[in-house]
Order: sequence, then structure tokens, then C-alpha cells
Amino acid sequence: QELGTEFLADMAADSAELRAMLLSEDGLLQAVMKCMERHPRSAKVQRLGFNFADRLAADGTEQRRRVAAAGYGEAALEAMRLHARNSEVEAAAQAMLHQLTIEVPENCNRLVEAGALKSVCMAMYKNPKALRVQETGCAVLRFLAADSDAHVPELLCDFGGLQIVCAALELFPNSPAIAEHGLAVLSHLGWHNRDNQEAMMDMGVVETCLRFMESHAERPKIVAFACAVLESIANDNKSHRQKIAEQGAIQPIIEAMRANPEFAMVQAYACAALQSIALGNFKNCRTIQKAGAEDLVISAMEAHPRAWKLQEFGQMLLDTFDH
Repeated sequence: QELGTEFLADMAADSAELRAMLLSEDGLLQAVMKCMERHPRSAKVQRLGFNFADRLAADGTEQRRRVAAAGYGEAALEAMRLHARNSEVEAAAQAMLHQLTIEVPENCNRLVEAGALKSVCMAMYKNPKALRVQETGCAVLRFLAADSDAHVPELLCDFGGLQIVCAALELFPNSPAIAEHGLAVLSHLGWHNRDNQEAMMDMGVVETCLRFMESHAERPKIVAFACAVLESIANDNKSHRQKIAEQGAIQPIIEAMRANPEFAMVQAYACAALQSIALGNFKNCRTIQKAGAEDLVISAMEAHPRAWKLQEFGQMLLDTFDH
């Protein structure tokens, strides 16, 4: 069973063409699942089975739907329960769960209902120094929380997700995966939630964002999500706007815009952060204007006319300047 599962996992790693052939074989997904069900305590069978499913799911949304429909999401959660101290199994299970959540909302809903938030938080909590568990855990939480109903971020916080992700960011500051996915998670948790905003301020998340913007300056997605976190903390929060400005956030955001003119995502979230910091605060607004933000925003909007988030956030910032 181990050799057969390993053979299929290796084949799935070969090419998209070969993966398509594997998926076209009737019953193959179910056969591997049956093998995993017969040997639930075999760490190797579980890990290789998830590697197989992860690779098949990587090629598109339809593949992700088929893997999820075969029950691999629920199997991953059960394996994480049975192998709670085996970081290799948990990392493989979470990597596969991450694949299932990308751009398939129904998979996300199914996993949340099956208890994925609690399982992932528990795995990260029990294995704080296991890099792959932390990386894949942050990735799963990011996509489960993104564009979800309000109860999902609330439930994630109930399981300690905010503190767990912050701990991963502190322990592994050089991991691009944890930086990108972890900051994305925090950005979802801060929006319109005063308790989470206060918790992030108290935990030094502003300083973390500024530090990551500097240390990962060559990675636009990380810079963008750091801006998104700052926006989420300042959003509709008068005192936080002032504190974030006092901690020196305005200039790094401006510099991020200057350094990444071709990346609409950086421009959009930088505009959003600056707008939240400027809104209702005359001093911050003038500081942002004097730093040259207005010209940067106009240039970004002209360079990316189809980037709707940038158009929206950029216009909001320009309107804030006018008022």
C-alpha cells in the first residue's frame, strides 16, 4: 500500500499531462482514499496520499472540486487528529487543504463546517517550531478567512488564531510563505472588529508590518498585505490612525508605492492604508500629501485602469485630500 501510494504521488508530481491522465482514470481518487481509510495510523500512507491529492488539485478549480468531493478534506482533518504529533503528516494534510481552498468557496465552506479552523489552529499551536506546519497552516487560514461570512473570522479568533499567526510571524520572520499568508490572515481579522484591532495594536503588529515591509521589500505581495494589515487596524478607528502615524508608518507606505509602480496590488492596499490613516485627521492628511502621495496615486490609477480595487481605494484617498 505504501509503495503503491508513493508511486502514484510521484507520478502526480511529473507533469500536468500525467496528472490529467490520473484524474481521468475512473475510481483512482477513490482507490487511494480507500487505502488511506484502511491504514489510518500509517503516517507514510497518509502523507503520501495527501501529496497525491495535493498535486492533482494544483492544476485548477475543477480539479480542486473533484478532490474535495472525494472526501480528502475530511480525511485530512481526521489524519491531523490521529497524528497530532507528526509534523510531516500535518504539513502534508495542510498543504493539500490549502490547495482545496484556492478560488473554490464551496470547498472553504465545507472545510469550515468540518472543523478545519480548530484543527489547523491546534496543529500550529502544538508544533510552534515546525516551519512547514506553520507555513501551510497560515496558508489554509488565509483562504478560509478570505471573503467569508463574519462568523468565520470570529470563530478563528475564538480558537486563538490571531495569537497563533502572530507567534508564527515572530518566530519565522524570514519565511516568505508565513509573511505573505500570515499578514493576509491578520488583514482579514482586523477589518471592522474593534477587539481584534486593539489586540493587534497591543501585540505590536504595526511594528511587525513595518519590519516586514523593510525585510521583504523585494516581495510585492508581502508589502501589499503589510499595508492591508495597517489599513485594517486603522479602519474606522480614530485613535489607531494617530498611533500608526506616530509609529512612522506613513513614509514606508509612500516608499512602497514608489518602489512598486508595476504592482497594482501594492498600489491598491497602500492607498487603502493611507486613506484610513488620513481620514478625519488633518495632520496625517497633510503629512501624506507633502510626501507626494497625490501624484503617486494619480500615476498608479492611470497605469492600472482595470485594477478596480486600486481605482476604488485611490479615488477614496483623493477624495479624502479634497475634504
